Amino acid sequence: MFKKIVWLGFSSKWKNAKDVEKYIWSLVDGWATEFFTWYNPEYWSEKFGFEVSPNGRFSEHEQITDFETLKNIVEEVHKYNLEIFININAWYYTEETMPLIKKMINEFEQLNIDWIICWNIGILEYLKEIKYKWKMNISTIMAVYNTEAIHFLLENYDINKVILSREVTLSEIENIVTTFPDTKFEVFWEWDFCRYNNWLCFAEHKYWVKDICTVVVNDLIIKKKFRADFKELILDDNLNNEEKIKELNDKYLNPFEEIENIFELIDLWFENNKELEDELLKVIKQNKDNVDLFYDALKWANNIKNKNIITFLKWVKYCLINMEGKLDENAIIEFNSLKQELEQSIKTWLEFNILKQKELWWEAKIKALELMWFYSRTDNLNLYSYLFFDKFKNIETVKFPTRWRSYTEKLKIIENVLNEWNLDKQKYLNRGISLGRTHYDLTYLFWDKLWFRELLNKT
Repeated sequence: MFKKIVWLGFSSKWKNAKDVEKYIWSLVDGWATEFFTWYNPEYWSEKFGFEVSPNGRFSEHEQITDFETLKNIVEEVHKYNLEIFININAWYYTEETMPLIKKMINEFEQLNIDWIICWNIGILEYLKEIKYKWKMNISTIMAVYNTEAIHFLLENYDINKVILSREVTLSEIENIVTTFPDTKFEVFWEWDFCRYNNWLCFAEHKYWVKDICTVVVNDLIIKKKFRADFKELILDDNLNNEEKIKELNDKYLNPFEEIENIFELIDLWFENNKELEDELLKVIKQNKDNVDLFYDALKWANNIKNKNIITFLKWVKYCLINMEGKLDENAIIEFNSLKQELEQSIKTWLEFNILKQKELWWEAKIKALELMWFYSRTDNLNLYSYLFFDKFKNIETVKFPTRWRSYTEKLKIIENVLNEWNLDKQKYLNRGISLGRTHYDLTYLFWDKLWFRELLNKT
C-alpha cells in the first residue's frame, strides 16, 4: 500500500492558526503517513510579500509563516516516527532571493526536516556543496519525462525520490520505474487535464476559484484588434488626442452589452433620445438572427446567457411599443416574430424546470444522482489505477484526485476493497459503472492499452 501524504498549509496567526498538537494527532489518526508543507517566514514576506513566493504558492493561508510554528509541526510529526518534507520549488531564484533561500535551508537543518523537495539545479548544486545530510526529492516541476533525465539526476546528486511530471502516461511510468528499480518514485493520478506543462506554467492552481490559466485561456478569443494603421493615427497631427482614442478604441462589447449600455443612457438621458433609439434599433436588427438567441433549458435562470435573452426580449418589446413609427411593416412583422420566438423559448424553459423539480428536486434525487455519478466513476478509476501502480514496488506514493471524496477516505475505500476483494459488498465502488467503461476512461485519458481485465481475472 502507498503512503498517505498530507499537506500542512496554514499560517501561524489569525483565523488560519491551529492547535498543532491536536491537528497533527487528528491527521495521524486519519491514516496520514507522510507530511509536506510550504514555508514563507517574515524575513521573506516582509520583503517580497506572498505574491513572489519561495515555493510557488501565493497565499498566506497555504504557508507556514514563522519558525516556531514550523518547529512545533516538525516535532509533532517526528513524535509519531513519521517524516515531513518541505517544498523549495518556485520557478526561479535570483541573486536577491538566494541568500534568503540559504537561510531557510539552514533552518531546515536545525529542525531536522526529513526532505527538501526542489527542482532548481542551482538549489541542488548548493545542497551538494554544503553536503546537505537530509533527503532530497526531485519536484514534479522539474518535468522529468524520460530515463535520460533521471540518469543525469542520479549520477550528479544524492536523490531520495523522483516525483514524475503530471503529464507522464501510464506506459511511460511503467518504463521509467522498471528502468530504475532501486529508485523511489511518486506519480500523479489527478487527470486534471491541465493544458500546460507544469514546469512552464506560471499560474497558481486555485481549486476553490477559477485557475488563472483557465481565465486567461477562456479570454484568448480575439474579438477586436487595433487597426492596422494605428501608428499612422498616433502620428496624425490633424487629430486631437480625444479623436485618436476614439479611433483606436479596441473595446469589444457583445450585442447584449451594447443594448444594456444604450438603455442605461436612455434611462439617464433627459433630452432627445432619437440617436440612442436609432442605435438600439440598429443593434437589434443586426442581431435578430443571432444563433445565441435561445433560452438554454439546461442552464439556470441567472446564467449570463439566459439573462442576455431576457434583456434582448425586453428591448424588442420596447421597440415595438415606443418606436413603432421607426419600424416599417416588414420590420414590425420580424420584431413580433422575434418576440414570440423568445417568449416561447423562455416558456419551454419554465415548463422544463417545473417538470424537473417535480421529478427530481422535490424527491431529493438530483444530488444523489450527481454524487452517484461522480463517486462511482472516480472510485472505479482509482481502484483500477491503484492496482496498476501497485505492481511497481518502487512507486512509494500516488497523488489521487481529492475532489468529491477526501484523500484518506478514498484510500480507505480502495484498501478495503483490495483486502476483502468483494465488489458486491462494496456497492459504493460499483454503482452502475462497468469495468469496460473504466477501461475506456483510462485508455482515453492516458492513451494506453491497459490489461486490467486479465489482472482481475487472475484474482
